[in-house]
Formats: sequence, C-alpha cells, structure tokens
Amino acid sequence: LARREFSFTLAGDVYLRYQSFETSSEFRKELVKLCPHKIDIGAVYSTAPKKHRAILPSSFKPEWKELVFDIDLTDYDEVRYCCGEQSENAKSAVCSRCWLLAQSAVLCVDRALREDFGFEHLLWVYSGRRGVHCWVCDPAARKLDTVARTAIVEYLTLVRGGNSRKPILTAGGLTKYESRGIGAPEPVLHPCVDAACDILLPRFAEYCSTKRGQDLFGVPARLKKLLSYLPEDLEELRSHMAEDWLEHPSNGMEEVSLKRWNTLRTFLKEHKRNNVLKELVLNYTYPRLDANVSTSLNHLLKSPFCIHPKTGYVCVPFDPQQVTSLNPVDVPTLSQLVEQARAGDVESSVADSSSGRHLLSYKRTALKASIDYFEAFIQRLCPADVEATTMTPGSTVDGSHKMPSVP
Repeated sequence: LARREFSFTLAGDVYLRYQSFETSSEFRKELVKLCPHKIDIGAVYSTAPKKHRAILPSSFKPEWKELVFDIDLTDYDEVRYCCGEQSENAKSAVCSRCWLLAQSAVLCVDRALREDFGFEHLLWVYSGRRGVHCWVCDPAARKLDTVARTAIVEYLTLVRGGNSRKPILTAGGLTKYESRGIGAPEPVLHPCVDAACDILLPRFAEYCSTKRGQDLFGVPARLKKLLSYLPEDLEELRSHMAEDWLEHPSNGMEEVSLKRWNTLRTFLKEHKRNNVLKELVLNYTYPRLDANVSTSLNHLLKSPFCIHPKTGYVCVPFDPQQVTSLNPVDVPTLSQLVEQARAGDVESSVADSSSGRHLLSYKRTALKASIDYFEAFIQRLCPADVEATTMTPGSTVDGSHKMPSVP
C-alpha cells in the first residue's frame, strides 16, 4: 500500500497525483478530509509516490501494476444510433440498446484472457457511465512490461473506433483483402476470431433488431452502411437488396430489421460466405479497447466502488458470466445508498440493541451484493499471491501487514 499510487480529483477539477499512504487508516483519514469526487489507482512504484520529488527521476519507476482494460461506448459511436454522437438528445448517455455492445465486449475479452492467456483473477467493474473496466490481478499479469502488455492488446484488437480497423487474419496468414478462386473453400479464421464469432453471432440479431437494438435494416442510412461491408464480388446482391429494401422501408413488417438480417444471413450461409457474415458482425460488435490504458504502466484507472462524479452511479464489480443481467440504470447511486443506509440505521438501532452487535451500513443497502462479490474475489486471489511469492505469510517486503494486491 505504501508504494501504490492514488490520484484524487477534487471539487473544481483540482487533480492530485502521486498520493500514497503508509496504512489503510491514513488513507481513510485523507479521504474523509479531502472528500475527492473521483479516485484513480495506479502502479506500485520503487519508492512511495508522495516522496517522488525528493529522489532522482531515474530512481522513481513503476515496478508492477494490474493489467487493465477500458471499454467505453464512445468508441462505438459510429455504430450506435440511440446514444452518442449520432444522437441529438443523448450524446453522453447509454441505454439498454447500446449496452448490448458492452455486454458482448465483456464476454469476448473475458473468454480470451482466460482461455487464450490462462489468466484467472479478472475483476470486472462498471465504469459508472458508458463502459466497463477489467483488472487482471494474476501475479504474472501484474509483472508484465509494456512490450508484453502491448502484445496482448494487439492480439485482442481487430476493430478500433473511428472506422479504423485492421485486416482479419486467418490461420493460414491470409486476410479478407486477398482473393480466393471461385468455388474455393473459405480461409480458416484465426481461432481467437472464430471464438469471438461464436459469442457475437447469436447476439447480433438482438443488436440489429427494431425493437431492442439499433434497427440496422429499417433506417435507410443505417442499411446503406451495413451493406457497404459486403465485398466487391457481392456487389450485385448488395445493389439488389439496397434497391428493394430502400424502396420498401418497412414492408409492413413490425420487426423489419430482424427479418432482413435473417434473409441476409441465410443467403450468405447458403453460398458458403460465412466469413463475410462473421466480418460484418465483428465490425459492429467486436470489443474496442483503449490501448493506452492497458499498455502504459503510468496510466491510472478509476477505483472500484468510486462514485462517478457526473452520474452518481457506483462503480460496482460484477460477475462477467452474469453481465447480461447487468443494466446500468439499475446500478445503485450515491443518493440511493444514503437513503437506504439512513433507513437501515433506524431499523437496526432497535433490532441490534438487545444483542449489542453492529451491522455494517452497506449490508443494509443495494451495495451488499457487489461488496460480497468483491470480498469473495479477494479471497480467491490471496492464495495465488501466496503461491507466487516466497515471503512469509502475513507480511510484505518491508515487513508491514500484507495487503491484497488488488485495486
């Protein structure tokens, strides 16, 4: 704890970096004193960050940090129409329609980190506004240098925000830009791409639907954009569909986008163009990562259980396998927690008086499930820390009380 960097954002956007604390009680006192609007967590340094001005810059270096990922829905603004830059009334918002993108990203990245890299201790946290954060806390992940972190991010990156995308690699080294002979089998995609498609394809129908998603086939501009992803050798199909569907915007169908998606999907499958189908889905729904957050050891990330200063939502940890049940509008807010805690204090003052026991305030609020999940995560992580070190149990390098190496 003494060498871990924290930063505080105070009222008036006053930003304090290189904060560090010898003990948890000192940390708590400073929080009560300053009442920061936001708390960010950084790396563990060679020296206590608060003393960095007293030593040579060459002696002050980050030694380790969790491997972190930041997924923000603003990077999907080109393919989400309910909120973001393409929405006149909800540029900074998120809703259930575009939250499907965050859910898909969590499922894809979580699978890749666990199955492709073997990481086990992944803490997923709602960012409090438009995205999610992932803290990979395995001992091996915390020791990765910038080169290794960059390699992992590049492995996971297919699509970037702002129409920037790299060719989808196949197992044989081909890309989507290279021609194949008529009737020749499609190249085999890289296993990581295929695994992502296994997750994303079944979910795409909901994303493109009229009722629950983005109505990708029902609005002319969105339809044109989607059909533009079809390759040149399918120009005849693209022109025919565009002409027919644009001439009959809804065709009297209530769920026009879903039915047209099924038509396009069936055609591509029947003509053995599965890779075209997969690429279309990847371009819309594959995870878009902020590389700088993951690769730089100096980068800080918002603390779990922090209150987002603009929304009031709590940055709650969640089970990635239950992400489809997570609705950002149902996440507890600070004002709700205060009301629940006050109501609980009144009720418990009578119930606990006879036993003399004091129930922690959060146990009586909507935050209980999230904190219970976080505590269970720490309990699973601690044995991994013990196994990865030769230090005596209950102590750190400097002999102080052992603190969990998690944010």
